[in-house]
Amino acid sequence: MEYAQFPRWLADSHFHSVAMADRGLDPGAILSDLRAGGAGPMLDVAITPDDVGRQRALTGAVPGVFYSCGLHPGSTGRPDWQEALAAVEREIAGGTYHAVGETGLDWYRMYAPRERQLHLFQAHLQLAARHHLPVIVHNRQADADTLQQIRDAHLPTPGVMHCFSSDPEWVDRFVDAGMYISFAGNLTFRNAENLRESVVRVPEDRLLIETDAPFLAPHPFRGRDNHPAMVAHTLVRAAELRGVPPEHLAKRTAENLARLLSVPVFGPTAED
Repeated sequence: MEYAQFPRWLADSHFHSVAMADRGLDPGAILSDLRAGGAGPMLDVAITPDDVGRQRALTGAVPGVFYSCGLHPGSTGRPDWQEALAAVEREIAGGTYHAVGETGLDWYRMYAPRERQLHLFQAHLQLAARHHLPVIVHNRQADADTLQQIRDAHLPTPGVMHCFSSDPEWVDRFVDAGMYISFAGNLTFRNAENLRESVVRVPEDRLLIETDAPFLAPHPFRGRDNHPAMVAHTLVRAAELRGVPPEHLAKRTAENLARLLSVPVFGPTAED
């Protein structure tokens, strides 16, 4: 699938420009091509405060790219986690971010003890609530605990269940808690029946599509480095499952991401 074949309004609700660059990709060039083709908004996610300077250098020149900053569960085991959290708080307080995270709970890999993961997740939820920003949530085999923390936080702004991988019945519970649901390239995998059931349950105004680039490349590129242009493959599969044209879903998910981040929709210009 070439760029010219991508649905206009294509929006990637979650990618990591620093990790892309570390794998030899050029996120700025890819995003510039997508913007020229009428793409919608894109969210570049820093998973530690160490990413922040590089993140802006890589994608800051591209219109329609917005930023989130947090401490990924994979970084909760670092010895300087308290200093890292303080750095995230300073970055968010600076007022140039549109979301908090990626943050959350991972009971699969257990990067750090549960108590520390819970403490850091709660701190990010409080930060998001304090600044009225959406929170980007990582949840791996921690459905009940993640949902409880979200409910307890009484967030004034909706957040996102990033790279949704829970059983279908959890869609309704997270939506009822005020969350958007975002699907990544694993929606296209042959063994992803649970995700195929889940994607049709999400209300259209709460659905997002992402790459999680450079990870989770969709079929038929599974195992390769992912990038935001590949979000089209996941979007086309989601549209097929929901029985709507890809162009319709592309525009709706772009509108959803823009509403979540409180930013312009972007998309095609009058000349496109």
